[in-house]
Amino acid sequence: MNRTIALFLALVVLLAHTLAIYSSASGALAPPYDFAHVAFRMARNFVQNGVFAWNADLPPGESYPSLVWIGVAAFAERFYLTVTGFCQTVGIVSALLAVLVISKFSPLRLAGVIAPLLLVVSGPVAAAAGSGTEHTTAALFIAIAFLAQEHAHPLLFSAAMVLVAMIRAEGALLIGVFLAFEFARGWRVGFLRERFLPFVAPAAAFGLVALARKLSVGTWISPAGSELFAYDPQRVTLGIAFLRDFLVGSGGPVLILVPLWYAVRGVLGAVGVRALVLSLAWCAMVGWMGGGPLPFFARMVPILPVWFVAVQEGMTIALDSKRRGLPEFAWTAFLLGLTISALASKFPGNLGPFRVETLHRRWMQPVAAGPFGYSRPLGRLGLAEEIAATERLRALGVFLRDQLDANETVLTPWPGAVGYLSRLRVFDVLGRATPAAGSDHLRSWSSLPRADVVAALDERPSYIVPLLHGGNAAPTVQGIADVWSNRLDSDPDDPERAVTIRERLNRYELFTVALGPASRLAGSPVDDPMYLLRRKDMNLAPRVRLTRDGKRWRVEVQHRAHEELVDLRVQALDVDQHVWSLAPHGHFSRDSSILVRRSILLFPTGARVLQFVEFELPEDVTSFREVRAVLRNPGAEGEGPYASASNEAREEL
Repeated sequence: MNRTIALFLALVVLLAHTLAIYSSASGALAPPYDFAHVAFRMARNFVQNGVFAWNADLPPGESYPSLVWIGVAAFAERFYLTVTGFCQTVGIVSALLAVLVISKFSPLRLAGVIAPLLLVVSGPVAAAAGSGTEHTTAALFIAIAFLAQEHAHPLLFSAAMVLVAMIRAEGALLIGVFLAFEFARGWRVGFLRERFLPFVAPAAAFGLVALARKLSVGTWISPAGSELFAYDPQRVTLGIAFLRDFLVGSGGPVLILVPLWYAVRGVLGAVGVRALVLSLAWCAMVGWMGGGPLPFFARMVPILPVWFVAVQEGMTIALDSKRRGLPEFAWTAFLLGLTISALASKFPGNLGPFRVETLHRRWMQPVAAGPFGYSRPLGRLGLAEEIAATERLRALGVFLRDQLDANETVLTPWPGAVGYLSRLRVFDVLGRATPAAGSDHLRSWSSLPRADVVAALDERPSYIVPLLHGGNAAPTVQGIADVWSNRLDSDPDDPERAVTIRERLNRYELFTVALGPASRLAGSPVDDPMYLLRRKDMNLAPRVRLTRDGKRWRVEVQHRAHEELVDLRVQALDVDQHVWSLAPHGHFSRDSSILVRRSILLFPTGARVLQFVEFELPEDVTSFREVRAVLRNPGAEGEGPYASASNEAREEL
């Protein structure tokens, strides 16, 4: 097999790899990450409303960390293309082109396919390619810039670095690393003209963007870039844990130890040394900034092409070695890296007769904490979790768009897909898409930020998305207060904060929505319901009443708001304080946990009144004191304030 055929097959493998792992439960290409929808909404507001802001009524701000990617989404929006599909296509094409770019290193040797092959089997690259984010595009232009500098193409280098500096905040610092490479080559005649001039355009572009930011927003540095200039020991600890997970859980990148070993010995070539320095510089920046919240180590994807070039340079030295067994060892290590990368892209399971599922799952356990609402396991499991969560949030966004008034406000820790698809005024409780309550600046998406939850609740949003997953039981007000205090609040160590948050949450009522058929979004998940909070003073809860005609009782419901999922409970209390519950078959039983109807999809009734059930009290019971009926949230336990979905109708006898 010649090198050209190997590269062609590598491209096919990368495309197949992306389509295989970035798929929904139905087998179709999954939607972009929830995070990517932030850029999509920014682009739509810019094209349709002429404002560079998350909400049209807010001042300008960089809610998404990549100006270039907002521009890509705006291009699709302006020319009526499918924004999600267009951005995913750009990401996939960028990944394929990055393979071709790094194949230009060592083009005359078969060993020159080591870097491309490691790239195409890399799970992080395949996942990022379909994610709808800018990571593979950043990887492409960093690789182009590195290749252009190595092959002395100043114009190409300058153009690539302009884009690198604007795609990612870390890209601006890479300008300094590349400049250091030029100084390391030594001073000679024509140095300024030949070597320094290509850096003028990227530096000027970065400066112009900073000036525009200062004039419009009031700060020179973007929210993402601000973390580069602030030390936070907790963030750095989180970043170190992220890098550990990356090396352990991604497979091929651990081969960076090969060029690192040769660099320490002083025998690594100049190209390998520079690729290694770039890779280590990127690691230092990512560790300093706290890692990244996206699955499958998306934060490391921009440097992976250069990373694998460094691996290739080190492996080439080993393959050319005259020492007995070293070339064979190098090929074995390379094949082992490919295999481990492939396993990271696989769901945990047994391999034929080998019972390795338990070991695989243990391998995928992370050290770094995930963002709120995610467990964030490593590898394919983390990607699947992100895809499922995004589908869920997209379905919620469609539900909110279809069911709520356009003037309503929503508070959520996951503003991306909800904001993009609902088109409502959505506020980010953590201050990344919109300024946090009490603040006038945006925060970075990189680490795990915290905010003043009490102040956010004091803004009195119409609706709140408190939890990402429903679970088997409906949440309680205390449960939500505890988890928001521990994971989101700026002062989690104060025990009084949870109490204060609970007091604010008592202004809200819990209701349940079905995100499957109710959202009319094909392929949306229906495995468990979504619980939302609604302000009580809006008076939108269903109204239940009991009517009587002789011995016949009727439960009637009127509902003037959006669709809800409810359970119906009808009970009678006898003179001995025994509770009798109406069962689905129409008879009463002395079991207080029985529900007469479960998972009723309640539609708005307008002025009409719906009759839910008709019943008679049992004649074998001598005397009843009271009959009562109430709608409850599915999965609710006990009698807490979030258990009921309506008023409780009571009739004394």
